[in-house]
Amino acid sequence: MKIRMALAFLAASSVVHAQIISHQSVNPNTVTRVATALNHISLIEMPEPITNAAMGSEDFRIEWHGNTVVLKPLRQGQSTNLFIWTEHGQSSYEILAPAEVATAAFVIDQTGGHPLPSKQADAQLKVSETEIQKAADSLIAQTMLQSATVNSRSVKTAKDHVNVRLSEIVRDKDAIYVRYIVSNPGQHPYRLSDPAVVTFVLSSPGMVISALKGTQLSTQKMTELGTGSLTAVPVRETRISSRDVNPGQSVEGVLCFKQTGDKPQIYRFVFANDLNHQVDAAAVL
Repeated sequence: MKIRMALAFLAASSVVHAQIISHQSVNPNTVTRVATALNHISLIEMPEPITNAAMGSEDFRIEWHGNTVVLKPLRQGQSTNLFIWTEHGQSSYEILAPAEVATAAFVIDQTGGHPLPSKQADAQLKVSETEIQKAADSLIAQTMLQSATVNSRSVKTAKDHVNVRLSEIVRDKDAIYVRYIVSNPGQHPYRLSDPAVVTFVLSSPGMVISALKGTQLSTQKMTELGTGSLTAVPVRETRISSRDVNPGQSVEGVLCFKQTGDKPQIYRFVFANDLNHQVDAAAVL
């Protein structure tokens, strides 16, 4: 289960839909600008093995293996600088704040700046694929270490309409990734929408919810907590295995949204209604 969740997160960072691949030579006297995009990784290919790399901000994740540096922005609106050392030189980069995917630099090839002979190019491609796989393995492993199970034992499964059950979460800086399962035991097909996310702030300030952290709340529990106010939370990414949930079927989804504050909050995940029934879920995360 956790492996599938990790792969879903990695899919948001894949380089399959590359927009910009540039070829240039290393110039130690210039600063190379690198455009980035959220939920995507950028690669910098050096002409020789990397001995060290340093970045000026923790708002970007950095990995390096062999000749390849992998960058992944973690939040919007942040830029920084990057230094890369190899055995015979040093290179400087200005890492731009995440913007549109169409403008992002997915691969900066500084291995020479000129086309390689066919056999040499094939060999380099194999090396690059190996380095990318190492970076992917590292990201998957880190995601698995950070994942936590959501306790949903108190939530009863309805037999006549669509159910939403939260299964796992991963926290990453100021974001929360949630894996959920939507099941349809009813008699009518259901079209799954991207969920809206809101925080539910209780009207009674004395109510303590920290003890419920990591727990999906039943309808009865939400009623016991009383009234409150709702505030929309920006959703960064959504992935759904299938939009159509036919009777007797279940589908899985992953969403990423901005965490609001350091303390546990009640989050509600609201989907399109199932004919006469409201489809949603609530949890303290």
